[in-house]
Amino acid sequence: MLVCLGAHHDPHVIHKELQELDGAMKADPKGPGRFPEPIQKIAELNKTLAGDSSFENLKKHEKLLVGTRDFINTWMQGHPDDYR
Repeated sequence: MLVCLGAHHDPHVIHKELQELDGAMKADPKGPGRFPEPIQKIAELNKTLAGDSSFENLKKHEKLLVGTRDFINTWMQGHPDDYR
């Protein structure tokens, strides 16, 4: 079961939640094809972060982290059957 992401402001917490959600969507029993937009947004974020999850890099890209989280929360609210 997927749930909306929290309203945390700590870049590490946001990053951790997004990575956990990415794994859950990709492992969904009905297939990751149910979540194309969120998976793509996280892939774009990960490309930008380039594997660097240091505080400095996450803080540098905090706006992108928050924007990705907010996009996914909005997307999920429009697709309630996909995360219940």
